[in-house]
Amino acid sequence: MSDATLLDAEELAAAIGFTLDPPRRVAVLAAFADIAKEIAKLRALDLGDVHPAVVFSPMIGDDHA
Repeated sequence: MSDATLLDAEELAAAIGFTLDPPRRVAVLAAFADIAKEIAKLRALDLGDVHPAVVFSPMIGDDHA
């Protein structure tokens, strides 16, 4: 996990008042390291020309009421 990701995680945890003892914190960060790498890959994708497969509209059901 990059230093920036660790810093973000530490700042977020502090902001919401989430605390773990140091050994448990190391274990949790290690467990989520692979997930953080995959999230970084997703964030790097250029999806500017890709439209969603489903478009949500709450108005669709009103026609059948």
